[in-house]
Amino acid sequence: MIKTLAAALLAVCCSAARADVPVPDIYIGGQGRQVVINVPQTRLFVYEDGKLVRSFPVAVGKMLTRTPTGSFEVTGIYHDPTWHVPRSIQSEMRAKGMPVVTAVPPGPENPLGKVFIRFGEPALGLGMHGTNAPGSVPGFRSHGCVRLKNPDALALADLVSVGDGVTVAYQAILLNEDEQGQLWLTAYRNPYSNDDVSMQLLAQVLLRWQREHNIAIFGRRVDEALTMRDGKPVCLTCRGGQPDYRKETFSALRWLSTPPGEPAPVESSSPVADQDNQHGQAALHGQGAPHS
Repeated sequence: MIKTLAAALLAVCCSAARADVPVPDIYIGGQGRQVVINVPQTRLFVYEDGKLVRSFPVAVGKMLTRTPTGSFEVTGIYHDPTWHVPRSIQSEMRAKGMPVVTAVPPGPENPLGKVFIRFGEPALGLGMHGTNAPGSVPGFRSHGCVRLKNPDALALADLVSVGDGVTVAYQAILLNEDEQGQLWLTAYRNPYSNDDVSMQLLAQVLLRWQREHNIAIFGRRVDEALTMRDGKPVCLTCRGGQPDYRKETFSALRWLSTPPGEPAPVESSSPVADQDNQHGQAALHGQGAPHS
């Protein structure tokens, strides 16, 4: 009850404070809490009864020790944890000629910070936790865990409970709508060099949205966003230049997720014609989807 009240209060303040954060397209149920981590975005989102209540910057796994995607549950919350150093990290210490440490007690030198929120089976060794290196957040720095600054980790621990769902997603391209009905695209770099299935769908989605809303999409802006991949939201439909995205409130366009019992929002079998044409302007004229 206390956590539910806290989440409701946080929803009021944080929806305005972080209205400029684009959100990934993950199906969120209408009841309970759900944590969503979008790896390319290095961002964590907390939903309460289907509504976004908080979001935090995070550090995720580096290329060699990637954060795994999938659906999990919170399986434990531990304040002032002792870090039992995994054997793989002990081996790294040994290879670098460093003293091999097997455990780090609670305190300012503990890499887990103030709290460790385990998700998944204990054998996976996965968790959302604080850090003794706040400058590493956001980024791709961990051995697979999700790292937050200590105040954010403590706030997250106050929001979630054992049994809450955790979804780790990998969406490098986000499509969002603002409150005026304009369409925005945010593109991030592909840190794990994954095959991005969303690129195969993007042209079809943009064409369908343009047709259904009878609003023109500026193809050059698609090109620029996919080329820059700087994580800055770009309005694809706004006339007269780019508005300040920091003043917008975003909601995810349904184009990748599928609620239970509903058909897929976009058919993934759409042919990709001209593979040599990589950009959005061509895609909007039906000449082939862009690809990274």
